[in-house]
Parts: sequence; C-alpha cells; structure tokens
Amino acid sequence: MKLEKEVAKTKEPFTRRSFIAATAGIGSLSLSSQLSLAETITSNKNPLSVDQLHGWGEAPGIAGIGYNENPFGPSPRALRAINEAVMDVNRYDFGAFTKLEKAIGEHLSLASVKVDVVPGREAFAASGYPVYVEGGSGFILNQIVMNYGIKWNTSNPTGEIIEVDPGYGGVSRAALSFRELMGTEVTVKRVPATSALKHDLDAMFKAITSKTTLIVITNPNNPTGTILSYDEIKRFVDAVPKNIMILIDEAYIHFVREENYQTAVKLSQEYKNVIVTRTFSKMYGMAGLRVGYAVGDPSIMSELRALGNSLGVGSINCYAAIAALEDNAYVRHVKRLTNASKDYFYEELEKLGLSYIPSHSSFVMVNVNQNGQRLGRKLLAKNIKVRAYGSDVIENYVRFSIGTLDEMQAMVGVLSEEIKG
Repeated sequence: MKLEKEVAKTKEPFTRRSFIAATAGIGSLSLSSQLSLAETITSNKNPLSVDQLHGWGEAPGIAGIGYNENPFGPSPRALRAINEAVMDVNRYDFGAFTKLEKAIGEHLSLASVKVDVVPGREAFAASGYPVYVEGGSGFILNQIVMNYGIKWNTSNPTGEIIEVDPGYGGVSRAALSFRELMGTEVTVKRVPATSALKHDLDAMFKAITSKTTLIVITNPNNPTGTILSYDEIKRFVDAVPKNIMILIDEAYIHFVREENYQTAVKLSQEYKNVIVTRTFSKMYGMAGLRVGYAVGDPSIMSELRALGNSLGVGSINCYAAIAALEDNAYVRHVKRLTNASKDYFYEELEKLGLSYIPSHSSFVMVNVNQNGQRLGRKLLAKNIKVRAYGSDVIENYVRFSIGTLDEMQAMVGVLSEEIKG
C-alpha cells in the first residue's frame, strides 16, 4: 500500500511523527470506493471481541461508544495542517481565528461586509462574516446564557429558559450553575418531548411567558436523534416574540439522513434573535482540539466576541479546522461509514427484539426493556462505554454512539448476552 511505501522510504520506525508525515498526502487513500465499502460491511462473519479492539484515540480493549466521538478520526488534510503548523507555535498568530471565521463564512455561503484594514494591523482585521469562533461550542452556549438568558439591567437579575426534555440540557445546566454562583433568579422550563421524542414546539410556545429570555432547540436532538424540519422551525421562529433569543444547536447536523435537508443557518441571517451553533468535535473528529462556532446577526456575533476568548483558540486548532472544512469528500466518507454501522446496528436490534428511535445523528437511543443505567454499568464492566439517563421518560433507554463496524459488532455480542440473560 502507498502508506506502507511512504513509511518504508523514511527507513525509520513507525512512530507518531512518521505516521503524520505519511498521512500528509493520503486524502484519497482514506476514501473507500462503494465496492470496498460494501465488502467491509459484509465482512462480519468473524467479529472481533472487545479485548481485540483498538480504536483511533482509544485505549486497547475498549469500545468507546459513549460520547458521540468520531471513531474514524479527523480528515487527513486536518492532520497535515497540524503537522505544518506545529513548527510555528513559538510565534503568535493573531489572525488564525479570523481566517477560520472567513473559511466558515465562505463554507456556509454567508454574506460579508467590507472591513477597513488599518495598515500594519492586518492580522487583527475582522473577517467581515457574521461568524464567531471559540474554544468549543460549550463555551459559546455558556456565553449565550450569560448574555441573553439572564437580564442584568436590574438589581435582581432574572431570566427564564425553555428547553426540551429529554434534551442535551447544557444550557439549562449552565443557567442553574449561574443561579447558584451568582444568585440570579433564573427559571428553567424543561418541556416534555412528543410521544415520538421530538421537540414539542407547540408546547414550548405555550410555555413562553413575559419572563422568557431564551429558548433552546437542539437539532438533531441529543440524546434522541430526532429532527425538526426547516419549515417547522421557521414557523416557530416567526411566532416567538422577537425580544426572546432562540438558540439552535446544530452539533450533529452533518449526520442528517434526509436528502436536501435545509439547516437553520438561513434563519440566523434573517432574524436578529436566532443564533445557530456548531462544533468540529463530532463529524470532523476534532473533539480534543475544542473548536466551535456560532453564526447569527453581526451585532450579536460582535457582542459574543467582545466577551469571549477568540485569541484563546490555538492557531493549530484553527488551521486544522480550516482544512477539515475543505475536505468535503472525507465528510461524505465518514457519513457513509457511520450510516453503514448504524444500519448494521438497526438489523441486530431487530433480531434482539429491541425497539429504537431512528436517528439522524451519530448515535441511537435503544429501549433495552430494563433500567438503562443498570445495563450501562454492566456494559462498562465489560469495557463498553455507553450513555444511560436517569430521566423517567427514558429510564429504560441507552444511547449507543455509532462506532466502527468492528466496535459495533463486538458490542452487539456482549449486548446480546446481557439481553438474553
């Protein structure tokens, strides 16, 4: 193989450095043809056991399918960008995050404004795009709570936040933390999902009061994997009072299995009270680099940036993210492999007689017909990491992140033993 030849030419041991050097030019190598992909999918006659696994970035003998990470790793182009940028870390690169904001703006086809550049200060010039980059989308969610979920213009700061249940809950947790730390009068309303475990937008709208400051929509939803259509979200946004901020978290948007699905990015450009957030931790396989971003009205992005920490996003992280954005072929490749593993899992669940929620994300919620947390502990004892919840609504559910086919096959073998007793 080409990779082996590249390593052999170095006449050095197969080290981390030689691996990065060898992978610098193998973007095309990592893209399987449809034929080879089909062969991979059907090669499940001799599945590995859990102790034989050694996934990318995971310790040997562990099936790491609990945190919705990309088991296929980052784009080879991102690895090459890291390799090229690492030699320059002794210098400040003040413009790296601005370059990433520009790359995101162009990637999303956003409108830009002309920026006046002060001679000698080119590296500090704004990108001109309504994009805000930060060290992980979690930081941005906390900022949104601080800036728009809480009213600070009174002696007794107040706020009311509406979020679905079951849902990610990151914003709600942040609000409750701020209430405890700062003594703010913030109310959190967790509105029950529909019977299909989708956002109940009608119920969320009815929950709005004169005190409501922020509404959260996670689309696709985590942990259920369900989605809302663009038209559903638009009707909701049209109806919500414009003094209420609407956060639409699209962390898993790249995994949606609906052809020509329209995201909410357009709404973030048409409505001043809509913010869309995304991350490089999921589809792009860069969870350890911590890069996230928001798009919305330019004034909102400026406010977030003014109170943020954009210069804290390392230049290496920024250049890796730029390279990942450009590698559309790798995104398609990861989505195909994810869907292949997911479809295999669906078939096995049906054989086991377990119901599940069809997912538009990189995980599947499964009704295991018993206490999910108890089963989760049993699987963890056998080195399989999954996620279970204590919520009454999903007490008997377990969330399985989609791993490689080897990981899913190994996990299914153990799951089958536990289910059948």
